[in-house]
Amino acid sequence: MAEVYEIKDDAGIVLEVLGADVELAGEPQAVPEPTAGGPEPVVTPQAALSIASRASWGARYPDGDLTLTGLAVEVFVHHSVTAQLSADASIAAEAEQMRALESVGQSRFGTGISYNVVIFPSGRAYQGVSWNRRGTHTGGRNSTSRSICFAGNYETNQPTAAQISTAAAIYREGKQRWWTQAAPLYGHRDVSQTACPGRNLYARIDDIRAGSGSTPPSPGEPGGLVVDGFWGSSTTRRVQQELGTPVDGVVSSQSVAWRNSNPGLTTGWEWVTNAQGSRMIAALQRKIGMDSGDRDGKIGPQTIRALQRYLGTPVDGVISRESRAVMALQRRLNDGRI
Repeated sequence: MAEVYEIKDDAGIVLEVLGADVELAGEPQAVPEPTAGGPEPVVTPQAALSIASRASWGARYPDGDLTLTGLAVEVFVHHSVTAQLSADASIAAEAEQMRALESVGQSRFGTGISYNVVIFPSGRAYQGVSWNRRGTHTGGRNSTSRSICFAGNYETNQPTAAQISTAAAIYREGKQRWWTQAAPLYGHRDVSQTACPGRNLYARIDDIRAGSGSTPPSPGEPGGLVVDGFWGSSTTRRVQQELGTPVDGVVSSQSVAWRNSNPGLTTGWEWVTNAQGSRMIAALQRKIGMDSGDRDGKIGPQTIRALQRYLGTPVDGVISRESRAVMALQRRLNDGRI
């Protein structure tokens, strides 16, 4: 009989149970072909929508135990019953939890993380075991199904709207890509003796099935910014990702009057004579604690001083070349925060 790993609450209720398929690793279980339309294409591992890569959170162990062919015929919703992060948790905290989940799968089954994709309360999604590799999420069905896992315990906590939206987007995107068009979405409890994915999340599965959904910007690759003190398009993209504003690497409609005095602001800054301001700068002004009446979406000396105070660097209202404030910001972005 295949080994299983159970997580129970204080009352002995099985909140989650993980298990490998019965056959030995390397012996593929047949994946049913569709009844019409001919063979379906081999699925290749790739990030979809805004799902962060395995490399982004520092995967260290094997990517499952077996390469699968054909599309899955079922999709299961799980919860991890690990730390319950807040919706405003940092990317660094989420990456740490991904590594913790990976350690559980590795210690129990020797094949790395169990789930295909993990969604945190922030709505951000991370690739677990690749879509065409076999995990250990739904014992006996790992070769013919894929898994969407919500990080945390949803027997006692409510999923966030962002999580439901992200899951709906992934379920929709996966049709004819990772699973068949007709692949049903189930809760783990539908096929196993477990409370997984928790009563609160199980009650939302119809919303995931029916929703179109969207995902927030990908967390990207932690540590990817060069800390050089120049604020260009790459830094802007990471700020936009952290603030949840549209990600295009452009700071729109900024006053040309401030361009020459701020040489550390380089690529992607749109300098105009009649500045209207940027959604990203307005969100940044709110993040760093500026009064609502001062949040005009424009960089300017007042905003720069507030940013320098927030970052704990010298306050002079200027973004110079090799700016200490920008370096501090880049370090924080590489840690997954602002």
